Amino acid sequence: MSLSLTTGPVPAVVFLLGLAGLCWLCWGTRRYLTRLVPLALIGAGAGTILLFLAAEVLLEWWNASFPRYLYLYSTAGILALLLVVPRWRASRRALSRIVTAAAAAAVLLAAVSGANMAYSQYPTLESLVVNPGESSGPLPTRSPPAGQDPPQPATETNWTPPADMPAQGKVYQTRIPESGSGYQAGSGLVYLPPAYLASPPAQNLPVILALHGQPGSPADWFTGGQLQSVMDDFAAGHKGLAPVVVVPDLSGGANANWSLCLDSSQGRGATYLAEDVPRWVRGNLAAGLSSSRQWAAAGYSYGGTCALQLAVNFPDAYPTFVDIAGENAPTVPGGIQSLLSTYFGGNSAAFTAQNALDVLKTGSFPDSAGIVVVGRDDSTYADQGRQVYEAAKAAGMDVTLQELPGGHSWVVWKEGLAGNLDWLSRRLGILDQ
Repeated sequence: MSLSLTTGPVPAVVFLLGLAGLCWLCWGTRRYLTRLVPLALIGAGAGTILLFLAAEVLLEWWNASFPRYLYLYSTAGILALLLVVPRWRASRRALSRIVTAAAAAAVLLAAVSGANMAYSQYPTLESLVVNPGESSGPLPTRSPPAGQDPPQPATETNWTPPADMPAQGKVYQTRIPESGSGYQAGSGLVYLPPAYLASPPAQNLPVILALHGQPGSPADWFTGGQLQSVMDDFAAGHKGLAPVVVVPDLSGGANANWSLCLDSSQGRGATYLAEDVPRWVRGNLAAGLSSSRQWAAAGYSYGGTCALQLAVNFPDAYPTFVDIAGENAPTVPGGIQSLLSTYFGGNSAAFTAQNALDVLKTGSFPDSAGIVVVGRDDSTYADQGRQVYEAAKAAGMDVTLQELPGGHSWVVWKEGLAGNLDWLSRRLGILDQ
């Protein structure tokens, strides 16, 4: 089930089958080759141009970070769809018709595989079929000690794991309700490390708030990001200890306009993440009880922008952050004027008061620390990440810029968290400084 879908023989075989399928669909009589195939090529080219205009000009589904070679895959897919019916009708035998249908499916599968290789959204066969948290059962909650000081946080130095401690952590699906913000969120996911699940358990573990992208959901951290295996590998080298990871839903439930991790007319998403979620975690998981130094926000793409927003607007809640390929400001299709109109009734000052780069210009953050991660091949977000780094450094943050191989994909996003877990755990208190 761990067979790779992005490297090795599987994507190579899928590509060759798609190529063979396209050749089959293009082969036929002289009239077929000289009339129908050229017309289909023109139609496929026109369809790709329309897709480009719709996706990047009219509807703004994606931007310049979208790998341009994927339009070749889309051309091949459209060509297969245009040719499958005439090739089917030209076939006299049932076997030829079956092969024609299989050939079209192979071309489409190759196109999907090409997109998956670009983003590594589903890196393994297992990631296609496993629904994170689906089979773990109810979340094992734990209440903080009433009327007492919080217990001493477990560290690699003071923690002795019991002999029967689980070898792996678990992922649980749960809804984190609002408790003052009014923000309506869907179900989130929680990773609990082996030490949390031990008996007796490790007490007062730190917390990483992991923030997903747009479009996207909490599950993406566990499919493309393979977060459970990343955290389990870390825990295996540190006596079963790892931060509790909370992945809230950022979509705002049924709201078509995501909150952008701002407080606005579209919901108080910032307050939900900065106040409601920590309150719920402390009350239900007894984690991050001692101080905000036990808390970090980490996100990729849209989530990276959110992590920065939280670190800047709520430094007392999240003095530690990891911004992986985030933007230099929240954005929506239609640009800044659309954002101001939709979220702030045209009031630019209300947006500026929460926009991280604007706040960094006037604020000082000597107690905050972060890592800004960019992909070297990310033509859109790498420069924005460098701008974020310079602004954070100028505001007094202890900040580091990391440039990793890859583009705007899980190749960078996964490593942006996994490669910084040691730094995060020292900052959060599990490991010695």
